Amino acid sequence: MVFFGDLFKKAEPTKVTVKGSAGTFSVEPGMNLMKAAINAKIAWPHSCKVGSCGSCRTTIISGKGHYPSSPCDPTTLLTPEETKSGMVIACQWYPLGGDMEVEVAIGTEGDKRGMV
Repeated sequence: MVFFGDLFKKAEPTKVTVKGSAGTFSVEPGMNLMKAAINAKIAWPHSCKVGSCGSCRTTIISGKGHYPSSPCDPTTLLTPEETKSGMVIACQWYPLGGDMEVEVAIGTEGDKRGMV
């Protein structure tokens, strides 16, 4: 027997806690992590907002997400060690719901390693 209730269930926002601060915010389905933080007045480090500078890097401590399909690969801005430790490019990373904890240098300019 197949039940269809979950097919029409509205996706829930992701609740994000910023480690080491009192900062929490919600990410609506379909919104990237950095945009939601900025909308919530979190002083998230950023510059280009399109995944080319790397200044919005954050480490995902707990929670799940993904990068959408794109001709650009934001992970090229990360070392293999950073990727293995859970670091992502927040302006291109979309949470998949539930609770999440992140570590980011709030209020800093960020490392613009992708800028020429």
